[in-house]
Amino acid sequence: MKSLRIDMPIQPSSRLRVLLYGSSTSALILLAWFAALSLWQYVLILIIGAAVYGYLALSRPIFLHLSQPPLHQRVDQGWQLLMRSSRGDALWQAELVKVYRYQLFIHFEFIITEPYRRSLSVTVFRDQVSAEEWQELNILANVIPTTAI
Repeated sequence: MKSLRIDMPIQPSSRLRVLLYGSSTSALILLAWFAALSLWQYVLILIIGAAVYGYLALSRPIFLHLSQPPLHQRVDQGWQLLMRSSRGDALWQAELVKVYRYQLFIHFEFIITEPYRRSLSVTVFRDQVSAEEWQELNILANVIPTTAI
């Protein structure tokens, strides 16, 4: 029997994310090319772009698993997130603040309560979960705006 709770693994990589970032990078390169900059300006853009990419790739934790709280709790409290960081895999507890639903991805905003209090935004792309799990996330996105605080 299928549980009424969301409990799903999230694939760490996404072809849609790579396509989105690749097309954005290509557009920026094309705009820089048409701007007819001098060589040192191209080098500066390349260095800054590499630094931003390195920071984003190394500093953000990787979202591995999402678990909804038990049914007797409010839907916005008691979420568990399995996150991979530079210190290894860890289970974080969070409160769900907002969910934004788009055609190809769903964006979550959490407030982490354990291991330390902070805000966290994560995006789950459609190809990171199965079709059934994607449907569950869409249902959650439709329910949260009316029940979350």
